[in-house]
Amino acid sequence: MRIDAHHHLWDQSVRPQGWMDDATQVAIGGPYSQQDWAAAAEPSGVTHGVFVQTVPDPAETPEVLALAATDPRLAAVVGWIDVDADPRPAGEQLDALIAGPGGEYLAGVRVAAEYSADPDSLDSPPIHALARALAGRDLTLDLLLTPANLGAAERLAAANPETRMVINHLAKPTMREADFRAWADDIAAFTAHEHVACKLSGFLTFDALTMTADRLAPYAGVALAAFGPARMMFGSDWPVSVLGGGYGATVSIAEQVIAPLSEGEQASIWAGTACSWYRGLAAAIDGSLPAGAPRANAPQDHTSTQRIS
Repeated sequence: MRIDAHHHLWDQSVRPQGWMDDATQVAIGGPYSQQDWAAAAEPSGVTHGVFVQTVPDPAETPEVLALAATDPRLAAVVGWIDVDADPRPAGEQLDALIAGPGGEYLAGVRVAAEYSADPDSLDSPPIHALARALAGRDLTLDLLLTPANLGAAERLAAANPETRMVINHLAKPTMREADFRAWADDIAAFTAHEHVACKLSGFLTFDALTMTADRLAPYAGVALAAFGPARMMFGSDWPVSVLGGGYGATVSIAEQVIAPLSEGEQASIWAGTACSWYRGLAAAIDGSLPAGAPRANAPQDHTSTQRIS
């Protein structure tokens, strides 16, 4: 079994993607629906996916949760809540999502520290309160980081050992030789934090050069040494990965990089780790998750009106 632990969906007629520059708009402006994801993923043997939030919009997560309740291929949702401007505590916001349509598919939320002007933004009290609220609900904290954020991320992990966390995209190493050792040392600091996992994802767009397995291998090796296969998971970062070659290229490079591992270790990266880290994912895939909608009889395709960001 192969699970895509990190993909996106968007329709900019519903929700603009403000992070895109003009060239990116031309290349991947979309829209991209769940059926589009399936068409890209299934030829590579990937059958189920985990949606990860795209923009800081509180309306996005409920919409995707509702979609998850109707489409068996969308097995979990990593959403977003506003811990800064929303007056409700993080736990109250999470409870509202869980109580809504498709709330049983909420697996966690993501914090995009990459976009903060403060590289230590993860040290803030609201983020630590969020981590505690997630732990109390068996939910996971995804972290979108750059190398500059790794110090604060390690402190967050050390202070919240009960909260499962997932570093996205290997923390986006620069791919510059001069930066490799500092990045590797910061990644190694997570070795002892057994509640932190890492995604082998996003690598097609680490820099402007064409990614290959040989280029990625030293970085994947550092992550494997720190986390081990049982704490690493595959993610396509589709459709962002279209910028660097697309779904098939992502899977092919991942296959080559993890080929030296045992069959069981590879299985962890393709599916096992994601099922361990994300609440309800395994149950959603095997059909045993109590659902608010009869997914077993849900249609496999959706009309264009069901395209969501």
